[in-house]
Amino acid sequence: MKKFLYSTYTKFAAAALCVIFISAAMLGAVDGFIKFCEDDKSVYEFEASFEDSRLVDTMLSGAEAAVYNAYFNYAGQSGEDTEKTGGTALDKYLKNMLSSSLYKADEVNYYVSINDKVYTNCGAKSAKDLENTRFYRYYSRDKNGRVTREGTTDMTYNRVLTESISDFVGDTDAVTICANISDEYAQTLEEAWNNQAEIIKDIFVKTAVYVILIVLLLIYLVCVSGKSKDGETHLMWLDHIWTEVHLALMVGAAVAAAAACAVLLDGYQQSHFPAYMLRAVTTASAAAGGAVLITSGLSIVRKIKCRSFIKTSIICRIVKWCFGIFVKILRWIWKKLKRCKDAAKIIVSKKSSAMSVAALLIYTAVISVCGVLVLETGGASVIIGVMLFCVGAFVLANRGGDIDKVRVGAAEIRNGNLNYKISEVKSSDIKALAENINEIGDGLNKTAAAKLKAERLKTDLITNVSHDLKTPLTSIISYTELLSKVEGLPEEAKDYAAVIAKKSESLKNLTQDLFEVSKVQSGNETFVTEKLDAALLIAQTLGERDNEIQGSDLKFCVNTDKDLFFIADGRKMSRVMGNLIDNALKYAMKGTRVFVQAFERENDVVIEVKNVSAYPMDFDAEEITGRFVRGDKSRTNEGNGLGLAIAKGYVEACGGSFDIIIDGDLFKALIRFERL
Repeated sequence: MKKFLYSTYTKFAAAALCVIFISAAMLGAVDGFIKFCEDDKSVYEFEASFEDSRLVDTMLSGAEAAVYNAYFNYAGQSGEDTEKTGGTALDKYLKNMLSSSLYKADEVNYYVSINDKVYTNCGAKSAKDLENTRFYRYYSRDKNGRVTREGTTDMTYNRVLTESISDFVGDTDAVTICANISDEYAQTLEEAWNNQAEIIKDIFVKTAVYVILIVLLLIYLVCVSGKSKDGETHLMWLDHIWTEVHLALMVGAAVAAAAACAVLLDGYQQSHFPAYMLRAVTTASAAAGGAVLITSGLSIVRKIKCRSFIKTSIICRIVKWCFGIFVKILRWIWKKLKRCKDAAKIIVSKKSSAMSVAALLIYTAVISVCGVLVLETGGASVIIGVMLFCVGAFVLANRGGDIDKVRVGAAEIRNGNLNYKISEVKSSDIKALAENINEIGDGLNKTAAAKLKAERLKTDLITNVSHDLKTPLTSIISYTELLSKVEGLPEEAKDYAAVIAKKSESLKNLTQDLFEVSKVQSGNETFVTEKLDAALLIAQTLGERDNEIQGSDLKFCVNTDKDLFFIADGRKMSRVMGNLIDNALKYAMKGTRVFVQAFERENDVVIEVKNVSAYPMDFDAEEITGRFVRGDKSRTNEGNGLGLAIAKGYVEACGGSFDIIIDGDLFKALIRFERL
């Protein structure tokens, strides 16, 4: 199927069918025109029905037009404003107008009465004699100016005639106009109207069918033109002709075909050409014009598909060439302006404080002179002053730009961007300052890199050592447990074994905590985030440490809001809360209350643990979250100083914030996460 659609023969057949359909449509239109012209009188003018026929309306209004023209001519020639009726001139004009019309007694009858003077072509005694027909028109104006209109058809056409008669008729004149069409003649006209309407309808139907077929074939040709069955686009030899030539051929063919058809149709109406010649020549003209339009049009389509439309267009190539010249001119102007700008910058950049002061003094002196001369020179001094101001503004703006670059660079280095470099400073003195700041940034960068390297080495050392201690510690704990179970062991030896077991367990916990905090700070810890409920997290932590809480002399006050959800690692956050509760159990003053709260603040979930310290807190809030830092400086209590460091590392790694607030003896730990 695809091979058939993209076949050259199929495309040629489709184009040939288009030409044939165009010729057939033209032939059908010409045949209809010939049939239409065979009638003696053209009646049909696209009215909805014969009763709305324009010809009928024109015939019925002929008598009114004759009266109007007679009055108009009489008034124009006599120039009199009174006694316009009854004169021989008006009577002559009216008779000429009525007799010059194409009225025939057996076709259109009329009755005109002006002040009892009657004009008729059918011997009617009054207007009533003409009303008993299918089509009639009646107009009457009495001596009082009252107008009456009647008729069997729409009287809107040519009503301006009857409305304008009053402008010429005297105020006391009585005018009656009546006209009708005989029933026999009306029937003849209706038959002609129906015949002509059927001809026009037949022409439209056939033409519409041909147009639809032509459009479908053209759509097919546009889609497949220039394409092969493999989907590749290619041009024909015809497509290498200039695009404007194709457009000229299309316009010329359309105009020539239309002109030929118009001339031939007019010649046929004038009986200059026979019907067979009209059919042959108009059909050939339509075929030739259609062939040229289709051939050139499809050539343009192929050019567009192959993206060669501009390449084969004279106008497009001229426009492209002009645009290229215009761009070159703009680039040349830009280079010249850039050179002037660079030269001005070089001159302005070579300055110092003394040069700036000197330039300011000279500028002030020149402005003062211009102010003195302004009365004598008028606007010239003002223009010079404005120009000098622009020069001074340019100098200051250039120097201000250099200072702003230095300011931005210093701010970047202060904010930690040690790799930032200040560049493109033109002023020599400010350039030296920028270079010094860049060197300071390099020094700080080297120092930070060395510190980061030392911190990384320290973290690796702690991680490796804590990992290497696990195996001997496990052996010590195991053998201590076996030793304590030996029968017959002296009590003193059992006490020693218990002490060894307790200290070994503490050392194991210390090693494990040290290993975890090193992993967090080095970024090697794996986190599995999930949706957590703050109230549930606090309740589980307090439940796990219920025995320790009950054995302490502390009262835990818990207040948590509901539906406080956030994203974090559940296992790590359980460890964080456990460390905070353990910290309160170790360092809170006995007999006091420990407050554990969870609430919302600024669309964040906040978990707060606060207690009164049993020891003086003579340390910084940032210091307490470091490794091996304890609130009990004497280290008489249990703890290794890693709990808060682990808590801070886990919270920040999960995307939250961990803060310590110290207010006298009040110790407060705050955890903040974005609320879901």
